Amino acid sequence: MAYPTVPCPLHVFEPRYRLMIRRSMETGTKQFGMCISDPQNNFADYGCMLQIRNIHFLPDGRSVVDTVGGKRFRVLRRGMKDGYCTADIEYLEDIKVADTEELKKLRELHDVVYSQACGWFQSLRNKFRSQILQHFGPMPEREENLQATPNGPAWCWWLLAVLPVDPKYQISVLSVMSLKERLIKIQHILTYFSRDQSK
Repeated sequence: MAYPTVPCPLHVFEPRYRLMIRRSMETGTKQFGMCISDPQNNFADYGCMLQIRNIHFLPDGRSVVDTVGGKRFRVLRRGMKDGYCTADIEYLEDIKVADTEELKKLRELHDVVYSQACGWFQSLRNKFRSQILQHFGPMPEREENLQATPNGPAWCWWLLAVLPVDPKYQISVLSVMSLKERLIKIQHILTYFSRDQSK
């Protein structure tokens, strides 16, 4: 599962995906969509664009592609090109909260869930913590403006990437266009895991 702002290193070895990566570099977009697989439709209805930051080519044609998550999207139509999946998509953006009172409540909820997330991360065993830090880097800092980006605060996505959550639930959070709703879903996950750890 790929998320906005979160690094997603890929090992590309299948010829069809090597072709797809080459095309995204040649066209200059340096990006492609990533969805998790779905038994019914080949791939899920929601996904995330990946921006290619760097490619390291190996002598046998394989490559290690350094990507980072960009915009979220919803799949409108599915297709196929030279063996790899394609899609027509529409980008998703969080719906902005204009009401001052609502924004104040959102900030309070945000701060509570952020503290809960920090607490959960600190409660992990050192081995797990260092593995997460090695793979994903540190948890992003709290942002002053919650609505500055189309995807909301980066720490939410980082946390979703490191939490061991069922893929269907991951998609349900990725598809949400309300920061309040996303924070509530994250809070439910954290509460569940905190209960689990205290047993």
